[in-house]
Amino acid sequence: MEGLNPKKEKLLSSIQYATGWLLFILFIWGFVLPFFIEMPSSSVFFPTFMVTFFTHAAVGIRSTAIRYRVWRPWVDLAFLVVWIFSCSVFVLIYL
Repeated sequence: MEGLNPKKEKLLSSIQYATGWLLFILFIWGFVLPFFIEMPSSSVFFPTFMVTFFTHAAVGIRSTAIRYRVWRPWVDLAFLVVWIFSCSVFVLIYL
C-alpha cells in the first residue's frame, strides 16, 4: 500500500510482538501463578497489564486496517490519540 514506511512497519510489528509476549507473561504472573504460590500484591500490575493490552490492541487494529485496505495516513494519528486517551483515562481512574 502506498505511503507505508517499511522501517515504521517493522518497528510497529516488533512492538506488537513484544506486547503480545508481555501480555502472556503478565497473565501468567498475575492470574496463573497466584493459584500455585503465594505472591506479593503489586499496585502497578493491573495498570501495566491494561496499558500493554491497549498498546497491543491498537497496533493490531492498525495492521488489520492495512490488511483490509481501509487504512489511511490520518488513521495513525487517530490511533495515537485514542491510545493516549484510553491509557491516560484508565491510569487516572485506577490510581
